[in-house]
Amino acid sequence: MLRLHLGRTPKRRASCERDGATTETGAVRSDRNCEPANLNPGSLPPRSRTSSVELFYSQLNFCLFRQTPPRPFQAPIPTSMRTPTPSRRLLPALSLAVSLLAFAAPEKPGAEVLIGADVSALATIEAHGGHFSDGGKREDALTIFRQNGFSCFRLRLFVSPDGVGIVTNDLPYTLALAKRVKASGAGLLLDLHYSDTWADPQKQFKPAAWEKLPFEQLVAAVERHTQEVLRSLAAQGTAPDYVQIGNEITNGLLWPDGKVEFEKTDDEESWRRFTRLLQAGVDGVRAVFPDKNRPQILLHIESSGNAPRSLWFFRGIERHRVPYDAIGLSYYPDWHGKIADFRATLATLATTFHKPILVVETAYPSRGDKYWNGKPNLDWPISPEGQRAFLSDVLAAVRDTPEGLGAGLFYWFPEAIPVEGLHAWVGGSCALFDVNGNALPALSFAAPRLSSQTPPRHP
Repeated sequence: MLRLHLGRTPKRRASCERDGATTETGAVRSDRNCEPANLNPGSLPPRSRTSSVELFYSQLNFCLFRQTPPRPFQAPIPTSMRTPTPSRRLLPALSLAVSLLAFAAPEKPGAEVLIGADVSALATIEAHGGHFSDGGKREDALTIFRQNGFSCFRLRLFVSPDGVGIVTNDLPYTLALAKRVKASGAGLLLDLHYSDTWADPQKQFKPAAWEKLPFEQLVAAVERHTQEVLRSLAAQGTAPDYVQIGNEITNGLLWPDGKVEFEKTDDEESWRRFTRLLQAGVDGVRAVFPDKNRPQILLHIESSGNAPRSLWFFRGIERHRVPYDAIGLSYYPDWHGKIADFRATLATLATTFHKPILVVETAYPSRGDKYWNGKPNLDWPISPEGQRAFLSDVLAAVRDTPEGLGAGLFYWFPEAIPVEGLHAWVGGSCALFDVNGNALPALSFAAPRLSSQTPPRHP
C-alpha cells in the first residue's frame, strides 16, 4: 500500500520511499517518495452462504436507501450509515435518481456500492493547518465527504506508533477521530495493523512490546489487544461496523511467526501459525460483541491484479477454517495492473468464495509530477478529469462483480494535501482536494453528474 514516512460465515474446509511497500510480484516499492457481552465463538449458530450474503446486503441497502431490513437479519452495519443529505447543487439530479430507483427493481443485491474513504491522517493534517472547502465554502472534511455520497470512513490503528509524521494513529487518537466519524452519521471501518508502524506485504513488524513473546503468548496478545481496542470504542458509543484483521496480509502478519509467501510457503505449519494469529483477532471481536451486533470481519490483501495469488491466499484461509465475512482488496493500477486484471480478480474471488468484496484502498493522481513519469498502467489522464474517470471505472468494475458481490469502494488518503511540517504523499497529487484544500471533481465521483459532459476514459 502507498504510505508516508511522516477491510460469521460458517467454517469451510475446502510505500514508497517511506519504508518499502511491495508490488504485485513482491518487489519493494522503493520509489514511493511519501510515500459489551461475551460470546463463545463455538456457540454461534451456523448460517448458510446465502443467508450470510443476504445479511450483508440487507443492511447495505438499509443504510443506502433507509429501507427496513427483513426481520430475521441483524445489523452488521448500523442505521447511522445512511446516504447523507445531499448538497444543494446535487438535489435536482438526486431527485431524479431517487424517482428512477423507486420504479426499478434491483436485479442483484450488490447493485449499490458503499462509498468510503480512509481518513486516518485527517486530524494530524488539520493540526498542521490543513483545511478543506467545497464550492468555495470551508467546512469540516467529513461533512464535505458526507455531502458527496461517502457513507463510511476507515481508520487505521497502530499499537504504539512513534508519532513521527502521520504515524500518529494510537488508540487515543483513533478514539477521538472515531467520535467525529460517528457524529457525522457515517459508518466506521477499523483497520487493525497489529504493528507499531505500517504493515503491508513487504513487512509485518511485530509491535516492540510483543517482539520476544513465545508464540502462544503472541496469540494471546493479539486477542487481548483486539478486545481492548473494541471495548474502548464501544464504551464511547463508536463501535465499528467493520473490523479488518491485519492490513494487506497477503504474506501473513506478525513476522516471522505468521509469515506465508505465495509460491514459497506451502507448508501447513506456516499456515497453521498464521491462521492461529488471525483466529485470535476474530476471537477478540467475538468476545466483545454478541453475534447479532457483531461488526463484519474483513480479511484484506493487496493482490487485486493477481487472481492466482488471491486464490492461493483465500484457499489457505478456508482450508484452515478462519471465519470471515468479507474480502478486502487494495487496487493501485501502477502496482496491481490494468483494470482488466482487477476485474478478473474480482470475478474469480466472487465466483469461488461467494463473499462480499470491498476495495478498501485505491487512489489516482489528479496532476502530474516527476514521480508519475513512466509509471505503468496509468491509462487515464493525469488530471482532475482523469482522476474522476479512474474512479468511475473502478466503481463500475466493483458494481459488475459477479453475483452482485461488489460491496464497497474506499479511497485511500483523500485528505493528503500539503501542509507545513508534514511530507505530502506524492506531493498531494492523489488527494481529492487541490493544494489549497479545494474539492476536486473526483470527490463526487459516486454522485449523479449534473453535466452531460463525460470525462475522458481510457481505451
